[in-house]
Amino acid sequence: MNSACAPAPATATRWRALLELDYAAGPVRTYLRQWRHQGPLLVQRAFHPEPGGVCHSYVLHPPSGLVGGDELALAACLQRNANVLLTTPAATKFYRSSGATARMTQSLRVADGASCEWLPQENLLFDGARVRARTRVELDPGARFFGWEIACFGRPACDEAYTRGAADLGFELWREGRPLVLERLRTGGVAPAAGAGLRGHAVSGSLLATGADRGALDCARAVDAGTLLAGVTLLGDVLVCRALAPQAEPVRRWFENVWAQLRPRLLGRVAHSPRIWAT
Repeated sequence: MNSACAPAPATATRWRALLELDYAAGPVRTYLRQWRHQGPLLVQRAFHPEPGGVCHSYVLHPPSGLVGGDELALAACLQRNANVLLTTPAATKFYRSSGATARMTQSLRVADGASCEWLPQENLLFDGARVRARTRVELDPGARFFGWEIACFGRPACDEAYTRGAADLGFELWREGRPLVLERLRTGGVAPAAGAGLRGHAVSGSLLATGADRGALDCARAVDAGTLLAGVTLLGDVLVCRALAPQAEPVRRWFENVWAQLRPRLLGRVAHSPRIWAT
């Protein structure tokens, strides 16, 4: 969350990190068939805390943050009929930069019959951070996806605004090589919260879920968004929820509630929150 108020480190080692994950469906549960990593990007052992054999995995970045010049890459492949929930234990922090750009690339490939739940905590951009982040989800026919991403500009809990730096953030959903939803947020030289795009807010979030219909749309709209500036739309069979807020926590809470309501409808199983969310 965005409550940490520790100052960014003045100097840091430049990290190059890669994590590759390969999931397969077994006779009883989905398992992490193979994984490989280079540098400080890891995954905890697979957890199976709910009926049905869904594999819960926690992606860990031990340094806890990125500085200019760092590069992180995650590539997860879900084989046919695999069911995986991916999350992170804490916000991904991007510290201020003296000029170099921190880069994060996340690629999720989901085969026919498989389902991927991508439920990370927010990306937290410190004032002066320079960031390029991309998440691309590629679905085969019959694959399902339910996920979100949240970007927090500055540290509202510390009354620190994001007034300088540059951000280029993308969240893409593809099926059979065709784009379903392409989202991109770029800012540089101007505080993003001051622009028309964020309407004075420091936090922007998007939730995407496939296999939706009018009933799912109505269900999502019925979930109370509180004081958020929020909207819910249906693009083909993709449910799109967007939110703006002064803090990340209410956006996360709304997304979790939407997920809890729609998981049975879209994925055929009741919501079972990852244990790490309670720590």
